[in-house]
Amino acid sequence: MYGCYKYHNKIGIDGTDIEKLDTEYGSQNSISAKHMGGNAEAEQPSRQIAEFWEYVFQIIFQMNAGAVTLTDCVFWFILVPYLTIKGYKLNFWIINMHSVNVVFLLGDTALNCLRFPWFRIGYFFLWTGVYVIFQWVVHACISIWWPYPFLDLSSAVSPLWYLLVAFMHIPCYGVFVLVMKLKHHLLSKWFPQSYQCAI
Repeated sequence: MYGCYKYHNKIGIDGTDIEKLDTEYGSQNSISAKHMGGNAEAEQPSRQIAEFWEYVFQIIFQMNAGAVTLTDCVFWFILVPYLTIKGYKLNFWIINMHSVNVVFLLGDTALNCLRFPWFRIGYFFLWTGVYVIFQWVVHACISIWWPYPFLDLSSAVSPLWYLLVAFMHIPCYGVFVLVMKLKHHLLSKWFPQSYQCAI
């Protein structure tokens, strides 16, 4: 929604639309050589800094993309087989909670033009760290059920679980990097004249 708002409110020097890209990736405005006052190739690109909300939305998207991938992988590939063996019945809300999030994430991915660089895995680690600390504090104050049994610190193998989940961050983030690359590849191939996102 913010991208649509920005697109409809940008005006170029001569009254025509210009493309403003996030300069974190070295992009430049698509201004013709006559507006650059000479040879455009000889000029340095005009760099513009992304606005505050652009960075906020990028960070939220990149944190949640990794977190949704990690949460759903842990749930469907570790917890569901474990709970099935124990005879636990999954209800509609539990299945829905661990399925709808990926639908919204893929919808957001299809509609945005954000890049997904590897260095932003740091935000994903930060988000997981905040969640784990929050769970520790809640369970230190109140005796309630752990949403994920392997987070329970009273278990003798909990350090191994925490280490395993920490290592799972890398492939889960990598899967989403591949999803983003596939999206850029397919859309630029299917819509070469209208697709404007940087690959």
